[in-house]
Amino acid sequence: MPDTTQRDANGAQCHRRLDLAELRNTRLRLLREAYRRGGDHTAVLFDTEFLGDADKPTVMEAILRAALTSGGADFCDLQVHDRQEGALRIRAQHGFRPAFLSFFASITTGHPTACAKALVTRAPVLVDDVTRSPIFVGQPTLDPILDAGTRSVASYPLMDGGPEPLGVLSLHYSRPGFGRGVPELVVLGAATALKHFPPDGDGPGHWYDFTL
Repeated sequence: MPDTTQRDANGAQCHRRLDLAELRNTRLRLLREAYRRGGDHTAVLFDTEFLGDADKPTVMEAILRAALTSGGADFCDLQVHDRQEGALRIRAQHGFRPAFLSFFASITTGHPTACAKALVTRAPVLVDDVTRSPIFVGQPTLDPILDAGTRSVASYPLMDGGPEPLGVLSLHYSRPGFGRGVPELVVLGAATALKHFPPDGDGPGHWYDFTL
């Protein structure tokens, strides 16, 4: 028969599971209600009622869903700009394995990536074939991005009207070329949604928060 300490530990673990399940159900309810009001995944990102109630992981989930549906991406990642460190850190993603997430965990302006260039230029960076792009060819970032299944990538800085991006949203495609979806509207919605949260400054210990 387990002692009191073990029973307390088991009880605490059970409560944590229940709390997480309740939190997940609340997030899903907020998303469903927002989808009913707006009619599509991108409209949610402009829904002030949703943004007033949702926590950051719920908003990140909404951004990923919009990128995959309205944006036409096969997989995607959302990096938040850590202004204290001058780095981009992955906060939400869909479709990537741990090796990719570890390799691209923290990106600064000197890294040979589309997202780093988007951070520097404050403009979209569209790479229609990573095997032909001067950003990646001959660089240590090419093999990891190919291993992840990416053949083309579009990285968009998320601007809120200030001089510094809130982050970068990257849409990845398994084939070369673009022409799918309406990513520009998704990007505008993502920036609108992230404005409701303070700038990121958690440091490298919390580089990865949400997987869809």
